Amino acid sequence: MPFVLRRFRTIGPLSGTLIIFLFLMLTSDQSMPAPRGAAFLPADSVGGGGSQVISGEKGHVLYSETVVLGKGILREPLGLDVSPTGEVFVADAMTGKVFAFFPDGAVVEFEDPPLGSSIYPIDLAVDGIFVYVLDYSDNRLLRYDRNGAFLDVLISFGQFDRLRPSSVSGGGGGRLLTTDMKNHGLVVWTPLLDIELFWNEFGFMDGALDRPAKAAMLLDERIVVAETGNRRVQIFSPSGRYESLLVLPDGVGFEQPRSVCVGRDGNIHVADTEAGAVLIFSPDLSFKGRIDSFGGMKISPSAVATDWNGGLYIADIRSGSILVMKRVDSVDE
Repeated sequence: MPFVLRRFRTIGPLSGTLIIFLFLMLTSDQSMPAPRGAAFLPADSVGGGGSQVISGEKGHVLYSETVVLGKGILREPLGLDVSPTGEVFVADAMTGKVFAFFPDGAVVEFEDPPLGSSIYPIDLAVDGIFVYVLDYSDNRLLRYDRNGAFLDVLISFGQFDRLRPSSVSGGGGGRLLTTDMKNHGLVVWTPLLDIELFWNEFGFMDGALDRPAKAAMLLDERIVVAETGNRRVQIFSPSGRYESLLVLPDGVGFEQPRSVCVGRDGNIHVADTEAGAVLIFSPDLSFKGRIDSFGGMKISPSAVATDWNGGLYIADIRSGSILVMKRVDSVDE
């Protein structure tokens, strides 16, 4: 049974019979409100299990489909990140909630800020012991601990001129990156919350931005930016100088690159919602392959994250869940 703990709730894992019952309810009538409770579903419950092979120019990477998180709990997962210890954090915009999925199967719903104010969480980032939640309704960045307890308002962006962030990412060492789709901007914040880098040159030329949806820092501290307006993914130097683009093979372009993350191996993962795929690039920016299905069903990825073991996590707005894939092996041709 759910129980209340310091205003945030922990939902225990359910039995297999109840999970199957809830899944049948969801798939038989999508107009029904999603019930809260079914935290984990095996891959074969969403159309078949098995493995997804990603083919590329230099070889192939084998992923094994493992579990589905949040089915029946999430409605519009837009923000996603994974801690070094395996907790999966999700910002769900439609429900106005933030959830943590723990490796032992427990699910924690984050508590609301004081005074009963509701939030519209569109992204989040994990850095150290903290989880930073971007509340778009009040234009602020909220800070929580990793157990879901509210700590404080870290940044009120209204005090800055023309800042309306739409994404947040951890930059390592306490730094944060935010993108601003409304004002076509990108900011790198120091651990002391000073602005380290800021640029908002609007346009379609190299180095300009048009509705940047997400940014991430590469292992060498260069910055990768996914733009929905220009339908491209740019690479910038640590000082903000334009360097290059990510290029798909055969002249195929991005359609709606909405999220990007960088794994510990340096691979770059781009979630293209309109294309229905996660595109993967190597550290040298060469294309490795794509994931466009899970369990035999199409996906619409809104966010992507990796864990310390190379596991891949995809926020799928088509199914309203988090798709988890385990990195099994990499073989060169």
